[in-house]
Amino acid sequence: MKRQEIPKVVADVLKEISDEIKEFNLNSDFKLVAKSSNDFLLKIYPKGSEDLFFQIDYYDSDEISIIYAIEINELSLKLTNDLIAALDRPILDNSNVIELFNKYLSTIKEAYKTVTDLEKVELNLSEFFDLEEDEEEILPPEPNHFESADKVLPYSLKQLAVKDFQGIKELSVESIPVDTQWIFLVGENGFGKSTVLQAIFLGLNGAFDGNTPLLDDKHSSIQVEYKSLENSFINSVKDNKNPLAHLAAYGPGRLNLQGVKSENAEDRNNSVSYNLFNSDGFLFNINSELVRWKLKKDKRFDLVKKAICTLIPNLADVRFNSETDQIEYIEQEISGDGKNTIKYQPLPFQKLASGFKSVIALAGDMIVRLSKNQPNVKDPSELSGIVIIDEIDLHLHPKLQKQLVGQFSKVFPKIQFIVSTHSPIPLLGAASNTVILKVSRTEAEGVQIENIKVELKNLTPNLVLTSGIFDMEDFVSVQNEDISEVRTEDSFEEMQKNDMVEKRLQEFEKSASQFPDELFMPKSLK
Repeated sequence: MKRQEIPKVVADVLKEISDEIKEFNLNSDFKLVAKSSNDFLLKIYPKGSEDLFFQIDYYDSDEISIIYAIEINELSLKLTNDLIAALDRPILDNSNVIELFNKYLSTIKEAYKTVTDLEKVELNLSEFFDLEEDEEEILPPEPNHFESADKVLPYSLKQLAVKDFQGIKELSVESIPVDTQWIFLVGENGFGKSTVLQAIFLGLNGAFDGNTPLLDDKHSSIQVEYKSLENSFINSVKDNKNPLAHLAAYGPGRLNLQGVKSENAEDRNNSVSYNLFNSDGFLFNINSELVRWKLKKDKRFDLVKKAICTLIPNLADVRFNSETDQIEYIEQEISGDGKNTIKYQPLPFQKLASGFKSVIALAGDMIVRLSKNQPNVKDPSELSGIVIIDEIDLHLHPKLQKQLVGQFSKVFPKIQFIVSTHSPIPLLGAASNTVILKVSRTEAEGVQIENIKVELKNLTPNLVLTSGIFDMEDFVSVQNEDISEVRTEDSFEEMQKNDMVEKRLQEFEKSASQFPDELFMPKSLK
């Protein structure tokens, strides 16, 4: 425990103490270290000599105990003078430590005596003290849970436990089925969806991307258990003993590709973590790979072309223009019955709509990135791993939002996707065993996660929006003045038919015509 709400005047004194410890350590042959735990707020002691210590315990919220606790008992401060006298270590200058600790004791006592208004602040001790950590409690392994044995994925997230990471104080997710291809994170803006995705990535990958540190607070605890082929591994961000190699991660910025001439070499701004944690990253350029495969007559050109056209039904073809040395995309318009198509003029990648570019760039980077650790895989459908995507609905029309989940499942059947969304539409394209994690946030508990159990197969977007997934109270236009006028049909086409019937009835009522008698006869008499 490193956060504690305490009187502001005491927090100010602790900040002063942290500065003095840093100064002491610069001029001493031994070092003073600090620790925080569930049993006490702060303990300061010489490194290697924890039996000589200055300790501040947690505080009662009662006013009298805050002001007088130090003088009436030892629950809030204690200095173990009896242990100090018993120490016999020539290399340790006990008198200097005792003098320093007694100074702290006096300063804290005086601070408490000045507390009158009980103004409190939440103090993050790790900002002021280089805290030593207790041994991390290892996540207990779980058995594999699944609905269909034939749909079990090669790699899949099974459970997650996070403490003290950004806005997360403590949260856990357990018993994720290993045949779940889609895990959706939903929740309002600012509630912590991106934070949870980053925590999952750090748990699977570790705290470093190459030589680049990804974790600012070394006291954060992130552990995951994931299935890896026939085994399961528990990985901690602290020791990173079992990182997942087959991993890709993406933030909202997915339109920037590396230059065509770059040979898709990995550097800092397109490393495996960069796009998820930063907004100025670049993705591997699938267009340059397609050119290379076409010139080498590599079968991957046709396999990847087929994959891209499957992901975007409005693409008729992907071709190589030998005159310009560019990959071109041919869009098509499909009639309502699907029988007729109109093809448009070829376009280079840069001139495609943002939604199409986003899908192609994302899928292309996945193919290039995951293939680096699976060099023998030629067909995208054989690639395996875990892919994290923040805001999967970004840039996409609702039609493509719904199609995309099913199309990605078809093109990449061996990949687990962990994604966030603000839209109900992608959920309508998800399979029956999809996991929906609702992210919420309060000042007291920080970021929390709830596994929402909702049967989606018979729900419309309106019902999804007003369910516990999105918690909308209504979806009525702000222009509405009479709730009785709100249309409740399931489709716009149904509303038009009802309007036509209403119009015909009004016209009939104004005419001199009469309803035929047969209309009112029982069916048995007709």
